[in-house]
Amino acid sequence: MPRILIAPDSFKGSLSAVEFCRISEDLIQQHWPHIEVITRPLSDGGEGFIDAFCYAGLAQAIQVDCLDPLGRAITAQYAWQASTQTAIVEMAQASGLPLLTPTERNPMLTSSFGTGLVIKAALERGAKTIILGLGGSATNDGGVGAMQALGIEFLNHQGQAIPLGGAGLNQLEAIGNIPASLQAINWQLACDVTNPLTGPSGATAIYGPQKGLQTTQFEVLEQGLTRLADVVKQQFSREILTRPGAGAAGGMAGGFIGVLGAQTANGFDLLAQASQLQQVFEQPNQPNQPIDLVITGEGKLDAQTRHGKLPIRVAQLAKQYQVPTLALCGQLAVPPQELDEFIGVFSLIPGLVDEASAMQQAPTWLADRLYSTLKLFYTPAGH
Repeated sequence: MPRILIAPDSFKGSLSAVEFCRISEDLIQQHWPHIEVITRPLSDGGEGFIDAFCYAGLAQAIQVDCLDPLGRAITAQYAWQASTQTAIVEMAQASGLPLLTPTERNPMLTSSFGTGLVIKAALERGAKTIILGLGGSATNDGGVGAMQALGIEFLNHQGQAIPLGGAGLNQLEAIGNIPASLQAINWQLACDVTNPLTGPSGATAIYGPQKGLQTTQFEVLEQGLTRLADVVKQQFSREILTRPGAGAAGGMAGGFIGVLGAQTANGFDLLAQASQLQQVFEQPNQPNQPIDLVITGEGKLDAQTRHGKLPIRVAQLAKQYQVPTLALCGQLAVPPQELDEFIGVFSLIPGLVDEASAMQQAPTWLADRLYSTLKLFYTPAGH
């Protein structure tokens, strides 16, 4: 029996990785019922990070009452692996840009406090490891809001708590004692960016504009993150100002590294390990039934794809087991021959269309493209 692994990232704005898997599995079962389909929706730490675990049956979704970036009551989720006492938290669930209208975006005021409430709920459940997916944040507060929700004190010169939001960091004078229970946690940050905390390629300069940053606010936010780095260095002897990746999620990576000793890891590596992706290829109980084909993809394949983006990582893993990989994408912005890790690269888009139409038609086009592509490898039932 042929076996196909479906392991995509999301097509942001049009198809989630879970939807990609569901559409692909339904199509293959309809036209090639003799093929066994294994689905592993993937994520590099942003959108769909929790879904990737829950859909594969590797974790349970837990609902949490928390707050959005402006302090309004919302419900979010985290994924819970009881066997490993691991909670997978997706920052965007409580502190993400999609929770705000464009006019509400203001990194001076937005806070990661809600993400801290989600983490707090996971710790109360008994989590010993927190995997925090960083991506899609609406904040620029260095993760201080989240840590305040966890009970860590960030104090001004009067010994009072600093205000929530990026601007409040400028008042920081000292960080209070960290509860011993937090120091015992294994903190892992799923982070694929290498931006430092501040500067021309830092959190504020690169990601601030999409979070509503006004030109007049830039210096205030930069000084706030610099202040956080100075206090962290003074109290914990950890240098986060120039550390690669510290600027992820509005500096949340830097804050968690500096205060809680968190470790960063490539989002794909964390998810692949936790979802046992490699074991899918090895299948010790079914050595005579290896994977025959892998199908991956994401919204855009371009010159950056080669530099460790998720589809390439999937193809490289498959290649270790001599398994060919097909890639499907929305926009193909690089000649296919430059992506020779794949045996084929196909765009879903059939011709010239506007972006809105492409987003709307993505599910239909995925089914059409996948059908026409798989016919090159397998004869459909009834033919």
